Amino acid sequence: MSGYHVQPSTLRGQTRRYQEQRTHVEQVRDTLRAAFARDRNTLGTDEYGAELAKKLPAIEVAVFTALQDLITELDDTSTGLHTTASAYELAEQPRQPGS
Repeated sequence: MSGYHVQPSTLRGQTRRYQEQRTHVEQVRDTLRAAFARDRNTLGTDEYGAELAKKLPAIEVAVFTALQDLITELDDTSTGLHTTASAYELAEQPRQPGS
């Protein structure tokens, strides 16, 4: 015995939580994207609005890149948990004679 026990069902439950978080982050991203699109042309023409208009594209790229990185990380973690659960299930199956 290895000294610890893993319940594959618990890992699968965590997989679902990561998938739910992914869905939530996608919704936030989509809401934020709509806000950028809606408000992009309302910055004004004064000095501050003009300066923000120059910086906004880079800000937008940074925000949406970070959100996509988070979505990818949530996907990878979810997939890893699922794969680990499957591996533990396979390891715990009784060996057939001759295998």
